[in-house]
Amino acid sequence: MSNKLKLCLFSSSPDIVNLGFVVKVLTGPPEELAQKCAAWGYDGIEFLPDPEDIPDPEPYKRALADEGVGLHVVNSGRVAAQGMGLLNEEPSVREKSLACFKGLIDFAAHFGARVGLGMARGKGIEGASKEAMDCLAVEVFGEIASHAKQAGVVVMLEAAEPEVTTYLNTMDQVMEMVDKIGNPNFSVMLDTHQLFGAEPTIDHGIRAARGEATHIHFYDPSRWPPGVVAEKARLDWPALMQTLCEVHLPATGSVVLAPEGDPQAAAIKSREYLQSFLT
Repeated sequence: MSNKLKLCLFSSSPDIVNLGFVVKVLTGPPEELAQKCAAWGYDGIEFLPDPEDIPDPEPYKRALADEGVGLHVVNSGRVAAQGMGLLNEEPSVREKSLACFKGLIDFAAHFGARVGLGMARGKGIEGASKEAMDCLAVEVFGEIASHAKQAGVVVMLEAAEPEVTTYLNTMDQVMEMVDKIGNPNFSVMLDTHQLFGAEPTIDHGIRAARGEATHIHFYDPSRWPPGVVAEKARLDWPALMQTLCEVHLPATGSVVLAPEGDPQAAAIKSREYLQSFLT
């Protein structure tokens, strides 16, 4: 494995299957997640905890340590999947979502992990102006950034395409918000599906992050992991990886499971494919 970028598998507890989550992820108890991650050649996991019932970190720490892999990123996507949103129009929903997100930050601190902030912000508030959304976001994200700083955790804001949210769709918009928050513990990440669906060009989106993105989701719009089924790929992966290597290679990147077929074979093939650009 190249020491320039650690590759992770999207992972969660088995109950995520009840949510109809947008992508397929590796599921199982901590020992199974760690064992499969190591056996398939990955450096660690990007974990999606239940934000309303955050697990005890200790079994995960032990299992991952036993296999020599890590939990590098905590994914907050289940906040939205479980009916919440940080920027919801209802104050009670915002309050609950914020409390859950702070819990995810505290969980991440046990692993020295970062926390992604993508769809957890919610779909946006219908009829709200950009100014009103910005004002609310600065308040909520500012509180998140303060909590993250106290916990020694970095939160990474993620742009998302319009099908996911009406707010912060492009990397330029995300970087504007990161500048407004002005906290070193509130940074940015990339997502290849968003780059394809919302940016003028993928090259523009990557460069708009100014080299500050420390994590990336390697996620093709076809829903297949990169390099597994070439005829289904909608992204020009060689060009994308070349730009990443030229501009700034994030510290970590995560891969989803194949939507069908043998997940192990697909995960290994995708890892090998991505590694080929990093040697």
